[in-house]
Amino acid sequence: MSEVRIGSGVRHELWEHVRRLFPGAARAGWVIDPRMFAAWEAADGGLPDDPEAVDVTRVVEALPGHGEALKTREVLALVQDALIELRRDEPLIAMGGGATTDVAGFAAATLRRGMRWIAMPTTVVGMVDAAIGGKTGINHPRGKNLLGAFHEPALVLIDVDFLKTLDARDVTAGTAEVYKVGRLGDAALRERLADGCPPVDDAEAWIELVKRAVAVKRTLVEGDLLDLGQRRLLNYGHTVGHALETLLGNERMRHGEAIAIGMQVAIQLAASRDLVDDDAVAGQKRDLEALELPTRIPDDVSTDAVLEGVGLDKKRQADAHHTMVLPTGAAGATVVTDVSETELRSALDATR
Repeated sequence: MSEVRIGSGVRHELWEHVRRLFPGAARAGWVIDPRMFAAWEAADGGLPDDPEAVDVTRVVEALPGHGEALKTREVLALVQDALIELRRDEPLIAMGGGATTDVAGFAAATLRRGMRWIAMPTTVVGMVDAAIGGKTGINHPRGKNLLGAFHEPALVLIDVDFLKTLDARDVTAGTAEVYKVGRLGDAALRERLADGCPPVDDAEAWIELVKRAVAVKRTLVEGDLLDLGQRRLLNYGHTVGHALETLLGNERMRHGEAIAIGMQVAIQLAASRDLVDDDAVAGQKRDLEALELPTRIPDDVSTDAVLEGVGLDKKRQADAHHTMVLPTGAAGATVVTDVSETELRSALDATR
């Protein structure tokens, strides 16, 4: 598993870690989300200065936009071309949200058949989900994350101060992933979120949330890096969530917002199978709404469109089956492999 360092101001430790982990490095590649870079260049305390002993190639101004717009073959090639001269004992550093660490980590996995890299996530989703566990990749017109590799970073350096310059909507959306891991394995974390999202200037609160969320994810990832067993529980809410993201795009529907709706569909389906009771369905809805997250499928998105997005479209046999993560009892979840189109349609219709 990756080494993980969480705190306030720890971004300034970057080059100390580079010298420790890559003692022979004369160069480093630094892929930076352009919107985050602009915000932090102007922020008090800013970004760590480039070190004297390491020649740093920054890949930032050339990147086309930010967020999901980065997760394309074209951007992957741009990063690969910019950093092709790096040796295998020289690091690639990715600083930005989950999209940045996804594409930069995938570049690291492919350059010279696998280079070591450092993840510096700057968003809630990046800190508690995308940068932990080694999933890297880009999107395809057919869906999210269909091209990628499992390639863990040598270090995940998480500075909660980065959250201060995020759009409030992105912070709120990111708490869906925190809530998700709480539902999977940390009841106290869920209870902490019942009061809503802490302000971004409360570093101690965010350090606690991130540490607890990372601990749950690491427990589920350990021993299952390739996502064949217990790690699949982390897909809670993602089957329908990814379909909504693909249908609506990132500007209309943030990742966390889509996952929140996906979790509500999943718990509705779980209730129909008596895996949870009606109080659990209402309780999760109440929790998500306290975090100002959506719990209903938009009126202009048809059930048929969502079904097609998750692969249960008219080209498949009637009553085809799908794999989903469903919550169980007061806490925990299970992977089920026999969800029918009829069941999923009913759960989707109930989440409106």
